[in-house]
Amino acid sequence: MPVDFRMLRTKALYAAYALMLPAWVGMLLSLPAKASDDTVTPTQSHAQAYPYGLDAKKLRQISDTVGWRRLLLFSDHKKSADQSSLDNPRFFLAPTGHQDAHAELIAMLEAMQAGDADALCRFVARVHYLQGELAKMGIDSGVSGDECADFQAFAKSLNAKHLSLVFAEEHPNKIASAFAHVLMRADDDQRQDTQAMAINYTVQSDSRDPIIRSTLKSLVGGYPGVMEIMPFSKKAEDYLVKDERDLWQFELDLTSEEVAQIIRHIWEVKDMERPYFFTHDNCATEIVRLIDVVRPQASLRAHVGKIVIPSRIASILADQGFVRSQKFIPSNATIRQAALNHGQAVDPDSILPSRNNPIHATPVHRIGLGAGMDDRHDDRAVYGVQINAAYQDLLDNPNGVRPLLDVRVLSLDVIKDAEKAKINELTIFATRSLNPANTAKNNATDPTGIGKATGMRLGFIQSFDASSTANEDHLVMDLGIQKGKSWALGQARAGSGEIADTVCYVLADGGAQVGRINQGYRLGLGAVAGCVHYATPRLRAMAEVSLPYYYHPDRADGVRSGYLQPSVRVGMQADIDRVHALRLTAKHEKLYDSDNTQAMLSLQRYF
Repeated sequence: MPVDFRMLRTKALYAAYALMLPAWVGMLLSLPAKASDDTVTPTQSHAQAYPYGLDAKKLRQISDTVGWRRLLLFSDHKKSADQSSLDNPRFFLAPTGHQDAHAELIAMLEAMQAGDADALCRFVARVHYLQGELAKMGIDSGVSGDECADFQAFAKSLNAKHLSLVFAEEHPNKIASAFAHVLMRADDDQRQDTQAMAINYTVQSDSRDPIIRSTLKSLVGGYPGVMEIMPFSKKAEDYLVKDERDLWQFELDLTSEEVAQIIRHIWEVKDMERPYFFTHDNCATEIVRLIDVVRPQASLRAHVGKIVIPSRIASILADQGFVRSQKFIPSNATIRQAALNHGQAVDPDSILPSRNNPIHATPVHRIGLGAGMDDRHDDRAVYGVQINAAYQDLLDNPNGVRPLLDVRVLSLDVIKDAEKAKINELTIFATRSLNPANTAKNNATDPTGIGKATGMRLGFIQSFDASSTANEDHLVMDLGIQKGKSWALGQARAGSGEIADTVCYVLADGGAQVGRINQGYRLGLGAVAGCVHYATPRLRAMAEVSLPYYYHPDRADGVRSGYLQPSVRVGMQADIDRVHALRLTAKHEKLYDSDNTQAMLSLQRYF
């Protein structure tokens, strides 16, 4: 039978077509369809992968809002190195949440849409905020806000209808409290002390650390910050009775919804440790941050500055219209001092408020420009610039702070003669607590109740080496500790629990100087005596005599191994207004075979 090649070819083509048909169908199905009003574009199809049907643009709008970023502890606006100040993974849902507010938003919305009970309970403030953002777009989140029984119990225990800022005055006998402290008080509508709760963000220091190490660690964030929540009456007793520090209470002008959202956010952060710095990221900035969370249209933080002191917060809140009312609560020491001033027991309610109301405090930053004289230079003329980052010395205006407050951090004094400019003094940290022994304002932490005056210093100072006739001066590291006693003299303000207007002191002084001096170091031991006088509310003066004996072994001819180098200092400041003052300082010092006198008159500007 002859072979029909044409038939075979046709059958072979049909077989090949049959084998290729599935591949052709797949290719056809993968081709993009022409968009029309009735078809879904690839972009729209991809957008359906986002929670609640949001597109990329709307998600970006929400993640860039100041309110969302503040809830995550990001800066208000995105930076090249964007990052939250809190890096605890428990505070984020997205793996990159601490560096990506957008990724955290998507993770949070997905958790809300899925009804993730753990996420909804951990982040009640974020849920509430996103419910509002979705509602603006006409979207129901499907979350009621009552999913977390633990949070509901927490909120009920606080029962916060009103929030107040509570300011505890400075405690110069304790480094951890030398810059004062602020906390929040939560009240119900009854505003009873026994029902109020305290919300306290504070440093968790190590009591085993010596004072210098503790100070340095506190300045560089070596201790964590922790949030305490306890009955206000217990915290108030710690301040008023144990520490004997006056309190000022300022009720904040917040709406009930703002109060509720602050409590939600406190629930989110209360177990999260963060580095605590005395000069920033402290109790004061935390309260400012909590208020800023519920006021995204404004920024209290912008009014605070780089170095944040608790006393400034009350002043800023008052200036920005946040203070609804204020109340002075005298400490036990103030009540006892009022009795001493009057010669009899007094009713605490009749005591005049002390002048430590932080609302009236002078700004803590200061810059001064001055001119003066110095025997070291041929023409004797010198010019100076002083910069004080924080906090107060004995010549600064005491209004709004604890009396006799002397706590300084990062202050710089530069002088210039006809030839060059040089650092005259650079203070890293210095404090002096006088605690007059004949007052009720004794060292509150001393169980014997005997007032002890103390001081410490760490920094660099332009110092004369009087071991030889060269009498050279060099910038040296200077550190020391002082201990002694002080006494109040003169008159106290009538009707108040304040101490008298004059205090004199005698202190033993021990320390060391290291630098370009003979042998590279010298040890010092001696005495310091002086008086501080508050002449008027605008005028203060002080005088101090120092008798240090310095020693370093040296057998060279004409060089002394040990010697006295006495000096006398005087100072006076007259306030022009709240932010301007004239300051006069002078020092006369005995050297090897000569004397040196320095003096400077400067205009000080506080900011």
